[in-house]
Amino acid sequence: MRDYASESFWLDDLAEEIVPRPRLTGGIEADVAIVGAGYTGLWTALYLLREDPSLRVVLCEAGVAGAGASGRNGGWVMGLAEGVSERLRDPATQEAGVRWQRALFETVDEVGRVSGEEGIACDFAKGGMLQIASVPAEQERLLAEIEEWRAQGFDDADFRWLSPDELRGRFLGGAPLGALYCSHVAAIHPARLVRGLARAVETRGGRIFEGSPVRRVAERSLQTDAGEVRARWVVLATEGYTPGLPGRRRKLIPMHSMMIATEPLPPALWEEIGLSARETFGGAGRISTYGQRTVSGRVAFGARGVYYYGSGVQERFAAEDPRFDEVHAALLHLMPSLEGVEVTHRWGGPLGVARDWSPRIGLFPEQGLALAGGYVGEGVGASNLAGRTLADGILGRETERTALPWVTGDFPNWEVEPLRWLGVSAVRRLGDHLDRVERAGRHVPRLAQALWSAFVRH
Repeated sequence: MRDYASESFWLDDLAEEIVPRPRLTGGIEADVAIVGAGYTGLWTALYLLREDPSLRVVLCEAGVAGAGASGRNGGWVMGLAEGVSERLRDPATQEAGVRWQRALFETVDEVGRVSGEEGIACDFAKGGMLQIASVPAEQERLLAEIEEWRAQGFDDADFRWLSPDELRGRFLGGAPLGALYCSHVAAIHPARLVRGLARAVETRGGRIFEGSPVRRVAERSLQTDAGEVRARWVVLATEGYTPGLPGRRRKLIPMHSMMIATEPLPPALWEEIGLSARETFGGAGRISTYGQRTVSGRVAFGARGVYYYGSGVQERFAAEDPRFDEVHAALLHLMPSLEGVEVTHRWGGPLGVARDWSPRIGLFPEQGLALAGGYVGEGVGASNLAGRTLADGILGRETERTALPWVTGDFPNWEVEPLRWLGVSAVRRLGDHLDRVERAGRHVPRLAQALWSAFVRH
C-alpha cells in the first residue's frame, strides 16, 4: 500500500493512519459528481450539503483526500489571489476587483469559522503575513506595492509597512530592512484541514471514493477504472492534475513547489526568532517563498516552482534533490539562526497555473459542468471561496459571489510543447537570476526588469 505519510511533513504529522476509502465499482447515480477530493472539491461538497442535505454528492479521488496539493502546501490561508491586482489597476474592472479582494479577505475568517463549526482541529491562527525585505530593491518594491493598495482604498487595517524596529517585535531573523504586513492571512495545518473536511462531508451524507482516478468526463457523467457516476452536475476540481484528463491537457500546467521542515526548535531559539502569533512569513524576491511556525514548534518553509516537460507530475522526491538545498538556503537567508538545525522532512508537489496566471471558476448549466482552480499556489483560502461559489451556481442561485470577476468560464489554453516548457523555464531562471543580482547588491538593468514584467503579465 502506498505510504502517503512519507510524502509530506503534514501527512506524516497526522494523528491518524491514512487508510484509503473503498474505490468506486459499478454504476451509481448522483446529483453532483466531483472529480478530486482536495480543498476545492471538499469545500464544494460541504457547502452543498450544508445548504441541502438531501443532495446526493459523490467525490472520486485518484489517491486519498489530501494526497495532492491540499496535503503538501505551506498552510497559508491567504485573503489574496493572483489576478486581482490586474483588475484593480484597470479602471474598467477596478470596482469588480475591489469586490473580489474584499471577498477574499472575508474568506480567511470563513475558513476559521466553518472549521470550528465542523469540529476540524486544523491549528488555525490568524497572525497575518510578513513579507520580508532584505535588500533595498525589495524594500522599494514593497513600499510601492503598499502605495498601490492605498490608491485602491485599502488601509493600514489591510496592509502596512513595518520598520525594522516595528518588525523586531514579530520577527527577529537576519537584519531585515522592514516588511509588508498583511493582516488577512492565517496559518493552518493543511493536512488536518483536508482530512477533517473529508470527514465532515461524509458525516453530512457525501460519499468519497478513493483510489478511483477519473479517466473520462462526458456530459453529466464520469468514468473511473471500475465504475461510472451519472449526475446532474460534474465538477472538475483537479488543479495541478488537470492535464491528466482527456481534452484538458493544456488548460492548466502543474508547477511544483518544494518544501522542508526543521526539527522542533527549543523555546530559547523561538525567543530569538519571534513569530509568537504564528505569523506566516516569506521573502520579497520574485520567486515566492513561504514559511510558518508550526504548532509543534518547527519551521515549515517552501519555494516554487519547477515545471516538468509535457506537464509531468511528480509526488515523490529524493532527499538529496538539489532543489531542497536551494529552499534551505533561502530559509537561512531569512533566518540565519537556523544554521545547524536539522531538516527532518523534504517534500514537494504540483499546483495548478493558468495561462493568464489567474484562477477562475466556470459554470456551464446547459452542460451540467462546473470547474475551478488555477490558484498559483494560493488555493488554501481561495478554494473556500470557489467552493461556496460553485455551490451557489449548482443550486441555481445568483449571488454576490457568482458575480465576482473570476467567474469567467473555462481556462485559456497553454502553448504546445516545447514552447510552454521553454517559456516557463525561462521565466523561472530569469526570476532566480534577478533575485541573485539584487541580493548581491547590484542593480538590475532596466531591460531585464522590463522583460520580467512582460513575462509575468503575459
